[in-house]
Amino acid sequence: MTNRFEMPPQNHPPKQEAQGVESKVVEQIKEDLRDLFRSAENPIAILLQTMDTDEFKGVVSDEVANPVKAQLQALTFENEDDFVAKVIDVAMPVLEITKRGKKDAYKQEGREMFTEADMEATVAIIKESGAEKIYVVGNVGSGKTTFARELSRAVGFKNIDIDQWFQIFRQEQQREAADLKELLGYILQKEKPPFIINHADLLRQDLVQDADMVVFLNPKKEEQLKSRQLRTESGAEGEWQAVSADDYEKIAEQNLSKLDGFGSETKYSDEKSGTIVRVLKRP
Repeated sequence: MTNRFEMPPQNHPPKQEAQGVESKVVEQIKEDLRDLFRSAENPIAILLQTMDTDEFKGVVSDEVANPVKAQLQALTFENEDDFVAKVIDVAMPVLEITKRGKKDAYKQEGREMFTEADMEATVAIIKESGAEKIYVVGNVGSGKTTFARELSRAVGFKNIDIDQWFQIFRQEQQREAADLKELLGYILQKEKPPFIINHADLLRQDLVQDADMVVFLNPKKEEQLKSRQLRTESGAEGEWQAVSADDYEKIAEQNLSKLDGFGSETKYSDEKSGTIVRVLKRP
């Protein structure tokens, strides 16, 4: 399972030269750190755990990493803002090498992904229905992460990054989560609504029963393939690589079939963007 703090693969190591980090990437990293601070009992331990992975070591030399590790271990902070500011400052030598987070910054401009109208409609439905547990689902490359981030900002709900939670589970339980179902159960025990969760397999593995509302993102196949190409070009790795490009339409049909079986009511649908918002019916 790919996590949000993983580095590019070892067979494509970037040059270890400080080249700066784009402001948009820094802002995205800050959001990741805020999510981590709010979720993990020991966020510094999660960062140090990441720096001990083979993926990280294959990209960043000990000469660069060890001083950063030492500073992180000695770091003290008073609150969330202090944590984010200090980690960014301490970790900048590493970020300048890895540009961590850039692989997730897929630009939506000029692409037929989810639209502003989709977002506005979803926000209105949340307010109208009182939904507090929002699950964002769809194929890899459908825009789930970006949509969840923007929706989180719009409604003020916590954004739960499941990939990041695999790391949290590993650090807090001292073992790997057996599967997505176990991890989701762990998250729901610790996190109280309102929140937004996104993952490609929540619907396919029948794990949305606890949701109040499901947002299904299903842009055109060619748009999802563009996202796949961007991931490939950036050196990103993950389970998405095991999914054939030819299977995208089949998986989308499976997801729609699953969604139909959950007793949900369609509140919004846009054929062009492929966005569907459904509120689950409760007994």
